[in-house]
Amino acid sequence: MRRWKQVKWTEAGQVAAILGWPASEHDADAPETFFDRLLREGRDDDAALFLGQALPRFEVVAWAAEAVGQLSPAQVSAQDADALKATLLWLQDPSETRRRAAFDAASRASAAGPQKMCAMAAFFSGGSMAPDAVQPLPPPKDTAGTFAAGAVLTAASHGAGRRKDLRSVLALGDAFASGRESTRA
Repeated sequence: MRRWKQVKWTEAGQVAAILGWPASEHDADAPETFFDRLLREGRDDDAALFLGQALPRFEVVAWAAEAVGQLSPAQVSAQDADALKATLLWLQDPSETRRRAAFDAASRASAAGPQKMCAMAAFFSGGSMAPDAVQPLPPPKDTAGTFAAGAVLTAASHGAGRRKDLRSVLALGDAFASGRESTRA
């Protein structure tokens, strides 16, 4: 049986609580067992949301960026391409400068595009939301995962085979969680 080595949570209920889901008889299950149950029940969107909160912040951004890169149409606006590029650059060097550059690129991208959501996930992965000259303001802990899952779900919705595409990138996310997928560029 595989184990989600990259996930710090030991019980699915810990992740479900972040999502605001009601208590369940499966809350004591391992996160990967709960994820598998969501897939068996056909709750693919919930599986993406669950994975978005289960993965560590760096890994969740890497998952979203790779999923968006796989599922996005060949032609996107220059601004959307720049947002994804800024995310990929942050993954190569997760510095404060690149994190803020991802935010700047996101501000120029399409209103609800998956590339913008990837860049926002990178920005909200850590550091301060406030400008440099003021008191640091950390982002809410669930924000990076929420943007990453949103990017994945939005990107999967662009194609004709939504369920197949989503299942493919959920398998990719499972690989990130299990440590089978490298997170360093």
